[in-house]
Amino acid sequence: MPQTEQFYSALKLLKVPTAMIRFNNEAHGTTSTPSNFVRTQLYLRHWFDKYTRGAPATTTVAPQ
Repeated sequence: MPQTEQFYSALKLLKVPTAMIRFNNEAHGTTSTPSNFVRTQLYLRHWFDKYTRGAPATTTVAPQ
């Protein structure tokens, strides 16, 4: 987790649009439970829609 936090902080300092999502009981990745995997995929879709396609973001993912 420390390297993830450092990378996230560096992106924020560079003003790169970014977010860090933490899931309880996940060691590396989000495959422990189907709901975590689905939530991750929805968030990624939202991010790509917003920042690569220029389309308004419509998917919402509630924090855990």
